[in-house]
Amino acid sequence: MINEKKNNPPQSDEKRTAHPYWVWESIQMIPTVLQQCLGEQVTKQADSIADEIRKRKIDKFVLLGTGSSYFATIAEKYFFDAMTSFWSFPYVSSVFKSYPPKFLDEKTAVFFHSHSGKTEGDDAVVKFSQSKGAFTVGVTDIENSPLASVVDQVFIGPGGPKHEMPASRTYATALFRMMLLGLKLSTIADNAEAWQALDNSLKKMPAQVGEFMRKYETAAGENVNRLKDVTSFFCIGSGPNLSTADECALALSQCAGVPSQSFEADNFVHGPLQTLKKLMGLVGIAAPGPLQDRILKISKAAQVIGAKVVLVLPEGTDCGFDPDVRIEIPADIPELLSPVFYMVPLWQTAYHFGLLGNGLHPDRLSMDKPEFIAAFSNLMYKDKWVTNK
Repeated sequence: MINEKKNNPPQSDEKRTAHPYWVWESIQMIPTVLQQCLGEQVTKQADSIADEIRKRKIDKFVLLGTGSSYFATIAEKYFFDAMTSFWSFPYVSSVFKSYPPKFLDEKTAVFFHSHSGKTEGDDAVVKFSQSKGAFTVGVTDIENSPLASVVDQVFIGPGGPKHEMPASRTYATALFRMMLLGLKLSTIADNAEAWQALDNSLKKMPAQVGEFMRKYETAAGENVNRLKDVTSFFCIGSGPNLSTADECALALSQCAGVPSQSFEADNFVHGPLQTLKKLMGLVGIAAPGPLQDRILKISKAAQVIGAKVVLVLPEGTDCGFDPDVRIEIPADIPELLSPVFYMVPLWQTAYHFGLLGNGLHPDRLSMDKPEFIAAFSNLMYKDKWVTNK
């Protein structure tokens, strides 16, 4: 599944026709860009945003995004709820625009998550939020984007523009630097021990992710061979890792072209579980936490029914059965930080699934097909979805 080109990937091809595709390179960049988030440029931005939040006496966060950007806000809410005194409310951007909450005021910070900074309608929502007195922050990777030009402050991520449509490094770095901001805003006196543990874990994570990815790269291809007959997936998670389940389903749909849906674990039991058949798959995100055992039991039930089961879980966890694919994450990753780490092997797996050949381009999905170009021409910015430059 892996060829020799991976050690020296081409840098100049605008559109690639063989592995490694651009999305592969973005996945490989994750350890580097996470480390860059700990550098002076990003931490100064975090300090400035934190200072402004304190100055304005803000007490509420609205976390906005679409697709992967929205999924990141789900995990962010759990982080802010656990480590700070702020109320946090994640919204899909268009829903917030259509049904704005009445609490929006001068004590609200609104974070707009958008890698490209071109999400349609964001500029209008920024101006509406500002008209209510809210402090607006653009969480983006493009410094001169339309979003960056209208918000009060920007929180720029490393890595710059990407050629491919699927998110990977952009999701990881947005989530990572928002956690960095959360630690700066934490009520240290009330959470001193937890704060120090998370700070230490956050600083170690880039190196841990890099080491893990190197080991898992070969296993990703082998795991995909076990799953190659699967025709659709359910992805389940709970708490902070509902975000991981959502992003996993998106990654499998995008890179692999396999229809995939995500559910909170117990919602999956109440209906979707009964639709399982052979040649269907279940991905269980069994990160450490109070609902881990529930996810393990649901995953075992899915295998009994006949589905192929993928489990992502801490090293050494006794799950009570042998899943078809077992992906072990270092056991010392705290639950609140786990959405950053647990998604990494799932991107690797989805990408290798895509190399099997399914009619999709790993970087461009279906967007070279005339019918999809026509369909999306009225839905998305043309330069984002058609030329992607």
